[in-house]
Amino acid sequence: MKRKVLLILLLSLLLPVVAGAGEDDRPRVGLVLSGGGARGAAHVGVLKVIDELHIPIDVIAGTSMGSIIGGLYASGMTAEEIEKALAAVDWSDVLQDDTIRTELSFRRKEQDRDFVKRTGIGVRDGKIKLPYGLLQGQKLLLLLKKLTRPVSGVGDFDRLAIPFRAVATDIVTGDAVVLGKGDLALAMRASASIPSIFSAVEIDGKLLVDGGVSNNLPVEVARKMGADVLIVVDISTPLATREQIRNALNVADQLTTIMTRSNTERSIRLLRDQDIFMVPELGSLGTSDFVNSMQAVPAGEKAARALQERLARLSVDESGWLAYQRRKRSEDIEESPLVLAFIRIDNDSGISDDVLAARLGLKVGQPLDLDKLRQGIDRIYGMDLFQSVSYRLVEEDGEAGLVLEVREKSWGPGFLDMGISFFGNWEGNTLSIGAGYTRTAVNPLGGEYRLLLKFGDNYSAFAEFYQPLSVEEPFFVNPKVELGRRIIGFYEGNNKVAEYSFSQARLALEAGKELGNWGEFRFGYQYAYDDISVEIGSPELQEGKFREGRVFLQLGVDTMDSPYFPTQGQYARLRYQLFDESLGGDDDFQQVLGEWTAAYSKERNVFLVHARAGYTLDSDAPIYGYQLLGGFLNLSGYDRYELSGQHLGYGYVGFLRRLNAFSSLVPVYLGGTLEAGNVWQRSSDFGRSWIGSGSLFLGMDTILGPLYLGVGLAENDHQNFFYLGIPYQ
Repeated sequence: MKRKVLLILLLSLLLPVVAGAGEDDRPRVGLVLSGGGARGAAHVGVLKVIDELHIPIDVIAGTSMGSIIGGLYASGMTAEEIEKALAAVDWSDVLQDDTIRTELSFRRKEQDRDFVKRTGIGVRDGKIKLPYGLLQGQKLLLLLKKLTRPVSGVGDFDRLAIPFRAVATDIVTGDAVVLGKGDLALAMRASASIPSIFSAVEIDGKLLVDGGVSNNLPVEVARKMGADVLIVVDISTPLATREQIRNALNVADQLTTIMTRSNTERSIRLLRDQDIFMVPELGSLGTSDFVNSMQAVPAGEKAARALQERLARLSVDESGWLAYQRRKRSEDIEESPLVLAFIRIDNDSGISDDVLAARLGLKVGQPLDLDKLRQGIDRIYGMDLFQSVSYRLVEEDGEAGLVLEVREKSWGPGFLDMGISFFGNWEGNTLSIGAGYTRTAVNPLGGEYRLLLKFGDNYSAFAEFYQPLSVEEPFFVNPKVELGRRIIGFYEGNNKVAEYSFSQARLALEAGKELGNWGEFRFGYQYAYDDISVEIGSPELQEGKFREGRVFLQLGVDTMDSPYFPTQGQYARLRYQLFDESLGGDDDFQQVLGEWTAAYSKERNVFLVHARAGYTLDSDAPIYGYQLLGGFLNLSGYDRYELSGQHLGYGYVGFLRRLNAFSSLVPVYLGGTLEAGNVWQRSSDFGRSWIGSGSLFLGMDTILGPLYLGVGLAENDHQNFFYLGIPYQ
């Protein structure tokens, strides 16, 4: 009897140890996380409770946002680490492809100031092409690459800290595709490729989109991975009520939800009694409301705590949890700095690998700096030639290296440009419509040509060829030809007494050197034939035909984050030009022109400073060389080009106040300026008798370009109501 009692006591003492270390004795726990966009942050709340209760997760299967949260957890991150990482994300920036303007090449910045904009419509093999989605997911993929950096060398997802599967959909067949190997970040990105919003991702020859289309709640996937019991979290959007369906967009959204809910309900029917199923209460939080996504975390915690008693049965004791944590951290996780033994470029575009390597800016033999890598990728993507620019960290023959993956735009290399520019005031309005074609990557150094046509009250035809001459901060040549006409008013006092037609044919042979992405030095020769005639008004006014022959030197600087509604940065241009009969012109004179704008911001408020001057050295420029002043942000109380003279001085201080949320697609501003300026015929008068002016306006940064509505006032009883697209340049 005593021996039995002793045996029972011994077993009772050993049982906690067996429970703590007995991984083989407990059921294998699988975690299933559904898709649901921004609502997926609720998964983090569930994971926080799982970590708190010391529940070891043995396998994870996730779809869309569930694959992102699940993949990060499987990589070895804790729930708190994931929460911190997501809270730091600027989703309004990540969920759009535009490179930060400060990272664009200087040439792209200059084109950004044209009223004709890139449309996203491409031309390939003589056919019109469109991208696979509105967004290419460039920034999202780079974010996922950064977060999964410690496991970048793991190609088999069974070797992650927790075995993992991401679910995507083959857009060709409609079948679910289970991703269990390859690049973890790319698999997560493919699983979250919302059709028509994000472009499809090609993996192993399959074109993949969001897994929610085929299997939004991958219960059977986790079961096939060997799970005995499942923790299943469904954060997908419920069907809208009859009252919530008010328009065509609501109908389209409901159709998508119906498709997702249908396969989700099928998965729910596969659950067993021992499985734990939860649906966090997320209220009106939408799938696209990533700015407020962290509000879903407490809802996930609440849903998990409501089932805490059942979840606790899957817990292990402290020693068992520590053993589980050690096992997670002991997998193939790279924490130490990585020294690059080689850099290889996988490039399917027509641009030379040497050009890409120069812009990447990394060196073999140096530790990998993720910030420098990101900056280099931004510089390459800022060339606006590529669908995606990403990377893989690989190990070959015991050495670590980086493979830069560059994919050209599948709808290029030709692109269509379009734009609309209009202006109106008390006197009337003008409208111009522009269309263009840009052919990029003409040769390995990145040569390109551009054709633009402008129709309306003012019209022009423009063609140029841009050819870099080397691979790094290159010299370039840039020949141009242009034919055009514009109407300019002639004023006496406050009255317009005539209108001039200024027609011009211009040929330019220009060259220069890039100064990084912040500046450019340019010089060249220009020849023009001008025909200036009076369209309306007295025939006694000055008119005639002129030939221009000039050479020039120009320095340009642009670090602004927006050309029309900047919050930071500077823009400057200094130009010297010499007109001479020996250059083919009719007149000899010299001019110095310069302008500078700076922007400074604090929260919603932006302070602007601008100065501009033009000086004719001997005050002997003919009419085509006159400086023009008047119009919005050009002495706003005056009509456009109302003042003209040999010399010009102008400046303003201004403010912008952001009126809507920073996450809004169309920023809206309230703005105003205090201005002063004038033109002078004699150099001795330069800087005297300044005219005060100012403006108050509403501005919107739309997809078609800037839109302004406001009023300008100036001395001498000048006032001007205006609405316009691109302002004076």
